[in-house]
Amino acid sequence: MTEIIEIAVPIEEIEARRERVTKTQRFETPDRVPVIPAIAHRFLVPKVGVSFRDYYADPETMLRTQILAQKWLLENIRTDAHSITGAWVGAWTDFQNTFEAGSLGCEVHFPDDDIPWVGEGWVKTDADLRRMEDMDYIHGGINGKQIAYRNAMIAAAEKYPVRFQGGPVFYPGANPALTNTSDGPFGVAGDVMGAVEVFTAVYERPEFLHEVLRIVTDKMIEWQDFCAEQMQLGRPRNFAWTDDLAVSLSADTFREFALPYNQKLRFHFDGRLSLHMCGKTNHLLEIFRDDLKIDELQGFGYQVDLDRIADVMGGRVVLVGNVNPMLIESGTPEQVREATRRVIEKLGPCRGLIIQDGSNIPPGAPLENINAMMEAAELYGRYE
Repeated sequence: MTEIIEIAVPIEEIEARRERVTKTQRFETPDRVPVIPAIAHRFLVPKVGVSFRDYYADPETMLRTQILAQKWLLENIRTDAHSITGAWVGAWTDFQNTFEAGSLGCEVHFPDDDIPWVGEGWVKTDADLRRMEDMDYIHGGINGKQIAYRNAMIAAAEKYPVRFQGGPVFYPGANPALTNTSDGPFGVAGDVMGAVEVFTAVYERPEFLHEVLRIVTDKMIEWQDFCAEQMQLGRPRNFAWTDDLAVSLSADTFREFALPYNQKLRFHFDGRLSLHMCGKTNHLLEIFRDDLKIDELQGFGYQVDLDRIADVMGGRVVLVGNVNPMLIESGTPEQVREATRRVIEKLGPCRGLIIQDGSNIPPGAPLENINAMMEAAELYGRYE
């Protein structure tokens, strides 16, 4: 008989977390500010005792590791995370930030001791553009591998039943998510061209860059539609994406080169829209709010001015951030609590605040520092 993977969190606690987060996303008043630390697989995979090479080499190992990693997280991290099914929180085809470039002709490297990374860009000429446009983006490269991994996870799903305390048994592998997100048009253009080349092209080859962005965006939408069909996603369709590389553009240059293609991608969806962008985005906040009409800014950077984001987005966009991840790694619990208190003080009155790092907690960060964010929320973030 298959052994059930028991997660030592009561189902009542899971439902309380779900209600707290849902109320926050609706700008209602929960009992306190939710906290969801962004702990990714660079942090989690070693906790399970699996090498990164083995994790990425075999779909069943990937499935099992994801479940056990989330079990570790939910049992050791003080969080309002309330599910282990779906992309980033359970069973999914995890190739990190490589799947788009890795399906558009870039080499992807899989080191023994780290997550995969994208090799050099290759799109330099008009002939390269035509070659990229003719590629089978869905069935080639990393995306083709994702399809095969998803099928293998589904075949192995019954071997990995999961249960919260007092809850029903469920199978995270029964409908694993394909990576139905995006690293954004400008970011992927930077992968296929090279980061230096894409910024140089802004000034020296603008027409060429626009053509790269057009092709990349059309390919992204093609993949999203395929994912929706395979995963049987209904309407409205939610979407979460990033375009981190574009943070280095001025507002005017962002409007010229990044915005049209992000709009094309974003307005392909009619559900809840969540944008992530690392770094100092003060100059882009109105664009996110008014031109992209996002519902949520996820993991916004610790460099963002809290007074400014409160003025531009408070009460209108759900804000998820922005405690300094380096402070979480190398500071003290008291320093993390104080930093969290400042975020709550500035943004909590607007409602719609979820405390998170800003963005991505480094491996090796002490648990007491991570959990200090929840301690601060309990001390300073109560609405009662």
